[in-house]
Amino acid sequence: MKLKTFLALALACCTFAFATAKPELAKTIKFDAPPKALKTDVMDALQNRKSAQGFTEKVVSYKEIGNILWAANGINRPETGHRTAPSALNKQDVDLYVFTTQAAYKYDPKAHAMNLVVEGDNRALFTERMKTPVIILLVSDVSKFTRGDAESQKMTGAMDAGIVSENISIYCAGAKIDTRVRASMDKTGLQKLLGLNEKQIPMLNHAVGYEK
Repeated sequence: MKLKTFLALALACCTFAFATAKPELAKTIKFDAPPKALKTDVMDALQNRKSAQGFTEKVVSYKEIGNILWAANGINRPETGHRTAPSALNKQDVDLYVFTTQAAYKYDPKAHAMNLVVEGDNRALFTERMKTPVIILLVSDVSKFTRGDAESQKMTGAMDAGIVSENISIYCAGAKIDTRVRASMDKTGLQKLLGLNEKQIPMLNHAVGYEK
């Protein structure tokens, strides 16, 4: 009887541990190819573009995240590696990081995938008040610019980030996803979390989700 009781308790403990264990996060999330067309045309997307005021907790699918990232700064000419967003001297200085409730990822345009950078919910670094399910961070690596002084390089990186930001806004408007672009964030905290150097500057971030 004692042995049966012991085995029953051991089985219960194992079952509880298995049930409460956190599933391992994928190191790489590979996206499907972006769609060739949307039901909304460009003029409708421009007409519908607006900054969302608040978000529900509805999850944005990985498929849509992949489409947004490709529209933002993906490769649209594989033969040359050129992007959907132009950049100064084609330096391709803007990197995209995706923050979810579970982790932060970095977008890899060549693979059209995102790679795990750090686990955990770090949305508070964006002074997050709207509980947005997804935040896309735009980082400019100004070390890629060899002309001009530090201030002009930073300005160039900011302009490149602005172009990428508008791509996000227009795609979201066309795909009926809501977004809001912001400059407010803990830049130093984000650089530390993501392992960025002083030349990799967080410029803007997009809250992405579905408006209340």
